[in-house]
Amino acid sequence: MALATRAGAFRVRFVATLTVLYVLVVLLVTLWPTTVDQGLDPYIERLLQKLWSKGVPAFVDYGFIEFSANVVFFVPFGFLLGLLFPYRFWWLAIAGGALLSVAVETAQGLFLPGRVSSAQDVVANTTGAVIGCLVAVAVRMLILHRDVLVIRDVAEGRRASNGLPVHK
Repeated sequence: MALATRAGAFRVRFVATLTVLYVLVVLLVTLWPTTVDQGLDPYIERLLQKLWSKGVPAFVDYGFIEFSANVVFFVPFGFLLGLLFPYRFWWLAIAGGALLSVAVETAQGLFLPGRVSSAQDVVANTTGAVIGCLVAVAVRMLILHRDVLVIRDVAEGRRASNGLPVHK
């Protein structure tokens, strides 16, 4: 097996492992019988009061923070799936984020009376997956561009076949 192929296979296994671990974290947090912020309401309310007194707009309330947290929570999932899938199937990362979110919200609604499932959470989670996926696509495009430049330099004799500059 060529060195580049071994390195690529290692990267795929590494990203796949990270993805599985992150899915386990998502499932642990979202399918826990109680919410993550249980018991934190007075502290969150005090924080919001301080923020509002410092001029933060009133729309930044508990609902805004919860929605934003749901978005941020799914960004890594979209990013990892965006790296894991072949380049032409990047859009599956978005579908995967939506499917995981629908599955979690359905499980919360059916089996966890202490949790509240909502379509708004699905929207927030999917938005996070979209953001993560778009970042992954941008990173892959930058790497592809760099590789094209290196290949061109090798073809024109400015770099050796190992990618290092040729000193003349």
